[in-house]
Amino acid sequence: MIMNHTYMKYPAGIAGILLLIVLSVTGVNGQQAYLSPTRMAVHPVTKEVYVLLSTARSLAKVDPVTEKVTGVYPLGFVPSDLCFSAVGNTLYLYVTEYEANGKVHILSPVNCKKGESIDVGYYPDAICVNRQGTRAWVANRFSNDVSVIDLSKRREVKRLPMVREPRSLTLSPDEKLLAVGNYLPLQSSLESPVTARVTLVDTERDAVVEHVPLSDGTQSIEDVRFSKNGDMIFATHVLSRYFFPTTQLERGWMNTNAVSLISVAARKYYATLLLDDIYLGAANPCGMTLSSDGDRLFVAASGTHELIAVSLPPVLEKIRQQANPADLANNLTFLSGHKVRIPMNGKGARYVVMQDNKLFVSNYFSGGLTVVDANAPAEKRFIKLGSEPEPDSVRKGELYFADASLCFQNWQSCVTCHPGGRADGLNWDLMNDGIGNPKNTKSMLYSHVTPPGMITGIRTSAEIAVRAGIHHIQFAERPEEDAVCIDAYLKSLRPVPSPYLVNGKLSRLAKQGETLFVQAGCNSCHNGEYLTDGKMYNAGTGVEEYTDAPFDTPALKEMWRTAPYLYNGSAVTIRDVITKFNKNDRHGETSKMSEKEIEALERYILSL
Repeated sequence: MIMNHTYMKYPAGIAGILLLIVLSVTGVNGQQAYLSPTRMAVHPVTKEVYVLLSTARSLAKVDPVTEKVTGVYPLGFVPSDLCFSAVGNTLYLYVTEYEANGKVHILSPVNCKKGESIDVGYYPDAICVNRQGTRAWVANRFSNDVSVIDLSKRREVKRLPMVREPRSLTLSPDEKLLAVGNYLPLQSSLESPVTARVTLVDTERDAVVEHVPLSDGTQSIEDVRFSKNGDMIFATHVLSRYFFPTTQLERGWMNTNAVSLISVAARKYYATLLLDDIYLGAANPCGMTLSSDGDRLFVAASGTHELIAVSLPPVLEKIRQQANPADLANNLTFLSGHKVRIPMNGKGARYVVMQDNKLFVSNYFSGGLTVVDANAPAEKRFIKLGSEPEPDSVRKGELYFADASLCFQNWQSCVTCHPGGRADGLNWDLMNDGIGNPKNTKSMLYSHVTPPGMITGIRTSAEIAVRAGIHHIQFAERPEEDAVCIDAYLKSLRPVPSPYLVNGKLSRLAKQGETLFVQAGCNSCHNGEYLTDGKMYNAGTGVEEYTDAPFDTPALKEMWRTAPYLYNGSAVTIRDVITKFNKNDRHGETSKMSEKEIEALERYILSL
């Protein structure tokens, strides 16, 4: 039976009385959990703000008038996004479950009890529903696709292929176009430009119509939104200056933080607006929302714990006057006089919603919401969503890893180049081994138990690399305790099970690949618990000054998630690694393998 909410049956006042208030949340092991508020949605009738508490596996409700918590409800799963949909007088609440066997749960908006569930893809990360309540779209992050759901039949009817890690989506005002933010680039790091893409979907045909590349260096697309009239799409992201050596930070030398615009009519990238100031970064832009009139854009800057308000009419007029709007990607003063930076009352500003000129910003690391009066941004309050334990070293390390306020001029955090503790898909010319020799960003998964810390062995351990990164990449001096906590956080990372597994096990093809892995001699270097022997070899993959250079043997765990491959990011796929970049079989004896055997070997490696 589907739990639903009928408008006439539960008016706002009575609904509030019915709520069960639970102000502390326990984790799966019975211990008190961190709350970690993320995405939010506003109830269309009661106007309550519904907030997902991701690590607490719960949902909270907040009264926007009294600014009080009216209930906290255990969900029993990790939630990633939510939305409301009305069919006649019945209101439905949809919440995505962020797991390998992804689901959309249909909940009662009153007591958040689960009703029916709909199977979707691998780690669903975002959902939106049309106004009629007949169709839903879900971005499945790690199966790299979007589920199209027929809500009347309560089932998925189609999968649309995306580029890489779709994490955000939005419908146009006329609901004829869906925009999907692909989180990371998927291409060789030696190409130019290197950029993540926004995918456009024709919702009437359920067909992909364009993968729109943004400005060179675009990565970590966190959110997408249509303008009020639907002529533009906004996308928040990091804009990395990976093509420069990392000799300095000031004036956005390494990373800037942006909102890019896509022209809907042309289906092309239009311009990039930098949220930073000349000497002060606005690191890691995340969620955003528009005012009801569409004239103001509000962006949560997660790394600097801010909300940035942009006045759109004068900004859009200035853009129209530019001979080449794409050049604005290098202009740190363009928004001067047209933006306001609003410090939050908590750490880790993630997402923002607006209700009656009040802005509610989720503060991931502080367990609550900062409330800002849109017309008087100096007026701020903090709503604690429940009690949390004192942060341990792992939680502190997670904060320090994401906190750009600890960096010189606030330009970036560790997350900027290592989103989720993994890799941004870019080459960086770090100063640890001279200038002019960029290397591909490494995932931090298992970095502390698979030394050395860099592909060329220049840092003998991850501990040394963490401290060198603070000094030489963030250009900061920080207490040793901070580095110890970052070590603890990185050591706590665990792999996401591969989407290539079948019911958690190797497929028949991957099992064939496992045998070929041994026959090709791959296991002579890639062995042990982490599939690395910790030694350095010349596998013939180096070029120019690195011709015949030895490289560290990488661990193969979670390789499906860390493209592109090799020290310079030249290989887009594992197939490229074992064929195109395997001269004279120095990287495993694969030259005599059939196409089917190559496919099997690749499938095995991608299943690890």
